[in-house]
Amino acid sequence: MTSLRFLALCALLPLAAQAAELTTRPLSELAVYPVYRVNATANALDEAQLGMAVSGRIKTLPVRVGETVKRGSTLLALDDREHRIERDRAKAQVALVASQLRLAESQLAQNRALAKREFLSADALRVKETELAVRKNELAATRQQLAAAELALSRTSLTAPFDGVVKSRLASVGDYVSPGAPVLVLAATATPEVRASVPVSQIASVRAAKAWVLDAAGLEVPLALQRVSPLVDRVAQAQDVIFAPSGPMPIGLAGEVRWQGERPMLPPAYVQKRDGVFGVYVMTGDAPVFRALPEAQQGRPVLVPTDWPATLPVVDEGRFQIGLKPVGAMQ
Repeated sequence: MTSLRFLALCALLPLAAQAAELTTRPLSELAVYPVYRVNATANALDEAQLGMAVSGRIKTLPVRVGETVKRGSTLLALDDREHRIERDRAKAQVALVASQLRLAESQLAQNRALAKREFLSADALRVKETELAVRKNELAATRQQLAAAELALSRTSLTAPFDGVVKSRLASVGDYVSPGAPVLVLAATATPEVRASVPVSQIASVRAAKAWVLDAAGLEVPLALQRVSPLVDRVAQAQDVIFAPSGPMPIGLAGEVRWQGERPMLPPAYVQKRDGVFGVYVMTGDAPVFRALPEAQQGRPVLVPTDWPATLPVVDEGRFQIGLKPVGAMQ
């Protein structure tokens, strides 16, 4: 029994001597936090292709490409003479039917008086009442026609739906335009949104980050995360992430969105491979112990398991002198 203890002690002596030559550093000193970068572009909140709701020939088109316009300002006007004629014709028709209605009301009143004195039959009275009802319906119909003509006339001018800048003109003065055909492209000048295509594998990190920055054209613009699209691009395997900049910035500005990961990673220089398994050596008591990192890859930082304490002593100097076979194993 004594000889067995002696042999065990002899076996531990080289390990104790080896451990005395090792130095350690707490995991918190070694951990690094990865910085992620993805391409991004500042996009206008609204960009509309504006067209006319009625047909006609362009009479005036005062705005030019690059010009800033206010909401409600006139961008284009058609030759409205035909629409004015239609409006005036509808007004005249309303006046005509209104006169006929007044006449029918007067005649009905007279016929009712005659019917009371039995100078007019009940059937003849009903005919007059029907004529009055028809006139009322005609008046309602002509008023609707007038409203349609006035609406068409109002649509001969195009106004800006929001504050914006003219991005392009697709027509010129004298052109004949059809309903729905685009004539102008207007981009909103309000603070744009920054859109980035983020790989699915980085979505969790972008959600967990506390700060995001757009680096573009020498500018660094702080961002705020707005939303993450639930749709995944089949080809790129990425999702659109939308940010709001901290202040005004040029629309169309392209650059990179940068953020720092919240989960610590261990530098690849501390990751070793023993018996086909990647891991690191940590000190447990006076002996180095090999802890496996199943997610590690050669030459790349590896995420630190969430159950590893920040004070965990990781072997620093002398780690490559530890025997090729792990002294111990902790999964």
